[in-house]
Amino acid sequence: MSKGNPITIKDIAKLLGVSKSTVSRALKDHPDISSETRDAVKSLADSIHYTPCQVAISLRSRKSRVIGLIIPKIYSFFFPSVVNGIESVAHEHGYNLLILQSNELYENEVHNTNILLANNVEGVLACVSRKTKNLDHFRNVINSGIPMVFFDRVPSGISCDMVLIDDVQGAFLATKHLIGKGKKRIAICIGNPDLLISVNRLKGFRMALAEFDIPFYDEYLISGESPEEAASETSKLLDLPTPPDSIFAISDLTMSGIMREVYNRKLKVPDEIALVGFCEEVFCLMYNPQLTSILPMGFEIGKVAAERLFEHIFNTSKTKIAPETILINSTLIVRDST
Repeated sequence: MSKGNPITIKDIAKLLGVSKSTVSRALKDHPDISSETRDAVKSLADSIHYTPCQVAISLRSRKSRVIGLIIPKIYSFFFPSVVNGIESVAHEHGYNLLILQSNELYENEVHNTNILLANNVEGVLACVSRKTKNLDHFRNVINSGIPMVFFDRVPSGISCDMVLIDDVQGAFLATKHLIGKGKKRIAICIGNPDLLISVNRLKGFRMALAEFDIPFYDEYLISGESPEEAASETSKLLDLPTPPDSIFAISDLTMSGIMREVYNRKLKVPDEIALVGFCEEVFCLMYNPQLTSILPMGFEIGKVAAERLFEHIFNTSKTKIAPETILINSTLIVRDST
């Protein structure tokens, strides 16, 4: 045995004076191997801390017992919650999770899919980057016979399962809550206006305004893809001749920028301005007053997406499972910011 190198079946075979195939079969309790030989092999393997090479096993069986996850970036509180949901399901099935970040770059996302293919993953979960327009790298994964499930930020034009929160319903609930508090000058801060998540949350916002005959004002619609952008846009919003009496933020990131500007101006929440957002609970509890929020259901999204992926992985029938778009209902948690 070479010092520092992992112990192999060859090492055990050399020490016992038997063939590698004998050691291999003994470790697998093959009936052709005598109990004496089997016990000797296993005893030595235990004493020298032999561990089977999982890479070699996966190459032989074509089963890596690994699923891949591509996310834009592990920032804020949403994506860690998603990862926890995915891992809870993966571990139940004895699978490991390989996590890769695109950092919101298309080129990184393409590279990530190549890494997952090279590592023989059995399935892929993905949240699309803001910069992604061309989807050929995802189609390459699907054409390789590997199941895929998209979540949160999902693409159009690909026949795959999609798991996301019911953004229209959630935004409707948040806006209706502000209206119920007597607010009529309600602003909304979205992210990238081209993303489906922004489109749907704006749609729910406008639906609630229309239901209660409250006008939609273009100047009350702002966009920020980072806390800095959200803070800058909020500053402009609050400088309007008739500023809003409330703001709805569609993410932790946008809300953090809004709160920065609200605190800079020493505005009283909720007396001078009410705030509600799509924010994870741990984020909401950081502020004083604590934030009213629509829970983004990160853990639930991850859990459902992983469960759906394993349905495809374990599907042994010749008939493929038809892709679905799965919407998860959101929940409004009322706190002191409204």
